[in-house]
Parts: sequence; C-alpha cells; structure tokens
Amino acid sequence: MNFYESWLATSARLDETLRHPPVVARGRDLTWIETPQDARVAMIIGNAVGFPTQGTSLLKAEIPARSHTGKHAHGEEAIHVLAGRGFSVIDGARYDWKPGTTLHVPYRAEHQHFNTGDEPAPYLSASTMDLDNAVKLGRLLQLEEKGPNPPDLDRRYPASASQHAADGRRIRLHLEDAIDENARRHAGHGGHGEGQQAHRHAGIWILMGGSESQSDETNGFQAKATAMTNIFEETAHSSSHKHSHTEAMLYVLEGKGYSEVDGTRYDWEAGDAVHVPPRMTMHEHFNDSDARTRTLRVEFGIRYFYESLWKGYAKIEHRAEAVAR
Repeated sequence: MNFYESWLATSARLDETLRHPPVVARGRDLTWIETPQDARVAMIIGNAVGFPTQGTSLLKAEIPARSHTGKHAHGEEAIHVLAGRGFSVIDGARYDWKPGTTLHVPYRAEHQHFNTGDEPAPYLSASTMDLDNAVKLGRLLQLEEKGPNPPDLDRRYPASASQHAADGRRIRLHLEDAIDENARRHAGHGGHGEGQQAHRHAGIWILMGGSESQSDETNGFQAKATAMTNIFEETAHSSSHKHSHTEAMLYVLEGKGYSEVDGTRYDWEAGDAVHVPPRMTMHEHFNDSDARTRTLRVEFGIRYFYESLWKGYAKIEHRAEAVAR
C-alpha cells in the first residue's frame, strides 16, 4: 500500500469509527490503575478507552490521605478538584486548593500534588497527550514517584496566597472567584464564548478563558491546548440550547439528565462524562429531573483550529456520503 492508498484507507476507517461513536463514559464503569504518578487513576474519555478523540483525554485520579502524587512534566494540563484539601507545586510555586478549585499547568511545567487532609482527594485532569505525541512534541518526564507526605511538608513548601505565576498568568482559581456570567450579563456586560447563551442557564461560571480567543484569556489564564472553561447549572426540567461544534467534553458534577447528540438520546448522571465527537455535531443537554444539574465543560484548542476551516463542510460531507453509496 502506497501513501495515497493508506490515506484513502485511513479516511474510510475514520468515517466508520465516527458513524456511531461512544458518547457517554460511565463513572461506575471506570477501570482504575496504579502508576508511578498516581495511586489510583482512570481514563474517562480517550482513545485508549474507545473514544475517538482528537488526541485529547479526560482522567480521574485520587490522591490518598496525607500523600502526594509523583512529580512529572508534559504538555499543557487542566485540573479540577472534586473533593479534599491540599496544594500543588507548579514550577516550584505552591498553589493551595479545595473542592471546586481549577488549576492550569503550563506546557512542560514540572508539577506535583499534595493531599494534606485525612480523606482521599479526587480530581479531574484534561490533556492533549496523544495529540502532542502525534505532532512529535510530546514528552512525559517522570521526575519523582508518588508516596506519603514528608513530616516537614509545610517547611519545604510555605503557604502562598498568590493565584498567579511569576510571569502574571493565572494558575489557580477557586470557584467563588470565578466570573458569574449571568450576573455579568444582567449588569449589562457582554458575554464571552459560550457565555453568550448565559440566559439559557440557571447559572454559568467562567473558569478558564480557553483557546477560543487569542486575545481574551478570561480570569488571567493563558490556556491554549486544553481548558476547563465553564460550570453550567440547569434547574429542574430545563435544557441548554441546541448548538453545533466539534469536540468538547462535559463532566457531570451533580444531578442527572440526558444529551441529544445528532438526534440520539444519551442518559447520564453524576460521575459520568459526555463526549461531543470530533465532527460538527448538533447537540443539546437536558435536565428532566426534579433537582438541579451541574456540569463542567472541557474544551481543547485543536477544536477552534479546525472549526475555522469548516466552511462548506456540509456540502463536502453530503458529497462523500453520495460517493459511499
């Protein structure tokens, strides 16, 4: 098979893969492993667990009580703390966290996480490891392994109130410091990205600015490859708006509901994650329960690169389908 024949075969394989891709990852079905970095970690969404992504992944990890992760370095990473208290050391600086804190790990920054409490500290991690590897820029360096915290932890890493790195970029954001987009719109200010639809949500909090705009790093983050951009809240028996874009992910923090993706219904509950496949996908999210839902949105910069090239895609797609028939 020559290179052109290989391209044709790959195209056909990708079309088939994306014909009926998995959409919801069940939190109750995760496969947990131990690594030099994490005592307990599972991939929620990623190529390794059957989701056809753009080289992106979403992980869930737990740090045991009074313990730390390994220290390593790799491409850009976004982290959201689900429970517990502790701190992270990123490029030598300490950033304390608690439930609801979002962290940005800059490209190739050395980092390590410490649980200072008496209960496990679970967190979510989003990265573009496979994409970085595909473009030959991926490097994963394991510098130290996980283990129990040393007795002199606070002396080694004195507490710091800063949420920013020395160069001014934001590294840490507590949820109470996030932008309340509904409140901002009610005050007469313009929306940002998905926040332009803020009136359709009972609550929307902007976390990282993400890669949608090169000039607007919301909250001071400078995330380009991966970002946890928003938390959406829906009241009982409500929905988001119907819209279309390529790859993104939602992690269900609270409640239960369902998503309609290209006309198919997918039910979900807290601990699950929804994957919007890497094509121009029409979708909408629904809360048909009697309680609120909260979901964390994860976006990747590669999405906006390809969406900028997407004009005329529908015509090309229909032509390809006709050729296939």
